[in-house]
Amino acid sequence: MVYVSLAGRVRANIEALNMTETIGNVSRRRRAPYVLKIEDGYKLVYVPVISGESIAHAYQANLVEATKLIYSKEGISPLPIDPWAERNEMIKFTDEKHLINELQEVVNKGKGKIKSEDVEKIQHEFEKVAIQKSIIADIGGFLYAEKPISVRRTSLFQAGYVTPVEDAITEAVIEAQMHARQVAVGLKTGEGEIKEEEREAQMLYYVEVASAVYGIIMQLDLSSIGVTSMVKKEEVVDKQEKNRRVKAALLALAMTMGLQLYGAKRSRFNPILDIESLVGVVSKPLPLTPLPPQRKDYIDLTVQKAKNAMKLLEKFGIDGKAVMISYGKEVEGVIVAATPEEFFDKLTGETFKLL
Repeated sequence: MVYVSLAGRVRANIEALNMTETIGNVSRRRRAPYVLKIEDGYKLVYVPVISGESIAHAYQANLVEATKLIYSKEGISPLPIDPWAERNEMIKFTDEKHLINELQEVVNKGKGKIKSEDVEKIQHEFEKVAIQKSIIADIGGFLYAEKPISVRRTSLFQAGYVTPVEDAITEAVIEAQMHARQVAVGLKTGEGEIKEEEREAQMLYYVEVASAVYGIIMQLDLSSIGVTSMVKKEEVVDKQEKNRRVKAALLALAMTMGLQLYGAKRSRFNPILDIESLVGVVSKPLPLTPLPPQRKDYIDLTVQKAKNAMKLLEKFGIDGKAVMISYGKEVEGVIVAATPEEFFDKLTGETFKLL
C-alpha cells in the first residue's frame, strides 16, 4: 500500500472561493465555527472556510483534465471518463438515469427475483465495470442507491475543510463588497421604448469576500486505484492502465494544490494566492497524515511523527517506509524543494520509487 499525503499553507486575499446561500441581494461567504486554544482555555470564533466537498470537486475536475493529457500522450482511446464527469458533473452513476449502457446491463441482472447469494455478485460486477469505465468513479468513489442493488465505493482522495491557520486566525476577515448591475440604455419592449421613469434603477448587490492564510490537507491512496473494495478486493485494470491512472491522480493533485485550481467565482473574484509552505509524505504500508498546517510548527511535527511511526512499525517487525519533501522550510532528513513546482516534481518521483 502506498499513500501520498500533503499539507500546506496558502495566503489568499480577496477571495470568494466557497459561497453559500444568497439572502436578498447578498451572496454569503461560507464560514464555520473554530475552537481556538488560548492561554487560559479555549475560544470559539467564526472564520471563512472552504468545504472538503469543494476541494474534492476541484480535484475530480482536475483529474478529468489530467486524464486527457496523460492518455492522449500515449494515444489511448476511449478515455475512462463518464459523460457527466466530462462536463464536471460528478454524479458518478448515482441512479438509473445516470448509468452508462454497460452498467445498465449489470443492474438489469438484479431486477426481478434473484437469489440472495447473487446480490453480492452483481454488486461486485457493478463496481468492477464502474472502475474500468470511469477513472472518476475509481478514484473519487461513488454511490448507486437505487433498488434492488445498492453499490458504494469509498473515495481514494481525502480532503477536509480548509480553515485559517491559528497564528493568523485573528487576521482572517469577511467583508461584503458592493457592486451594481446597470440597465441597458434604450431598452425596449413589444410596446416600444420604456419611459425613463418606468425603467428599473440600477440593481445593487453585495458579494462577501474573505482574506486569510489557510491550511490545507489532502491524502491519496494510490495502491487501491483499479481495485474493487465493496464485496472483495480484485485488480480490475492491468498494470499499464493502473500506471496511467496513478500518473493522472498525481498530476491532478499537483494541479489542485500546486497550480491552485480550486474554488468558485474565479471569473470575477480570482483571488491573490500565494503558497507559503508545503510538506508531503509518501509512505507505505500505512498512511501518514501530516500534522494540521493550522499549527505553525506543522512541518517539524510531521517529520517527527513520521520518524516515530517508522520506529513503531519496526518494533512490530513491519517494514515501513516514509519519504518527506518540504517547501518553504529546511528540515534535516527531508528533501527540500525550491519552488512549489519542484515540490510536486520531487513528490511524484519519490512516489514512483515506492510503488
